[in-house]
Amino acid sequence: MELNLGQWVVIGICAVLILGYIRGFYYNRKHAGQILEWLYEGLKTLGPVSAGEKLPGMVTGGRLEVKRAAPPFRQVEAVYLLAPRENLLFWVFHRLQGKGDELILWLTFQSKPDEELEVARRGDQQLANRLKDTERKKLTVSDGPRGLQVAVEEQGDRVLAAKLRSFLERYGAVVIRLALRGNKPHIFLRAHLRIMRFGPAAEFLSELSELAK
Repeated sequence: MELNLGQWVVIGICAVLILGYIRGFYYNRKHAGQILEWLYEGLKTLGPVSAGEKLPGMVTGGRLEVKRAAPPFRQVEAVYLLAPRENLLFWVFHRLQGKGDELILWLTFQSKPDEELEVARRGDQQLANRLKDTERKKLTVSDGPRGLQVAVEEQGDRVLAAKLRSFLERYGAVVIRLALRGNKPHIFLRAHLRIMRFGPAAEFLSELSELAK
């Protein structure tokens, strides 16, 4: 049976997608193992590390928890999410949105923070919504390091502001969004994993803990 040009094109596209799936699947599997080891090494400096609940759906990644963390933390939850490399079309769309591998942290302190602050990339909708929330503390926005926007209380603690700026000078390139708030968990952080993994996770967590002191 002879195939026409259209059929050969369809076969070629299917072959590319299948090969892309195989390559992406094994890359993400290997990558996930490396990230798990890197993250575990950092978290174990805070306390006993345990595996969290399985991530839903077809998400590639994992979850680790420290339920009895050393001061200034009380509890830490970390989730790492990998780009959907198994699906070439989804991966291209993911990249066009400026997304990649991400780390999400929820950190609860031993004591409640006295202040609130927000850090995000320009145009972040969650930051915009927070600034419009009249039922919470008023925040003032200014330009921060690495092209970030920093929203802090106008009459806030200058020591905390200095610690935040020091943290962002060093890690601003990896921060997607950071929020310090009074309700638990006290810190929410989204970060780019690709850049972040060039340094030890323990060092990053140690710098982040300064915001609780």
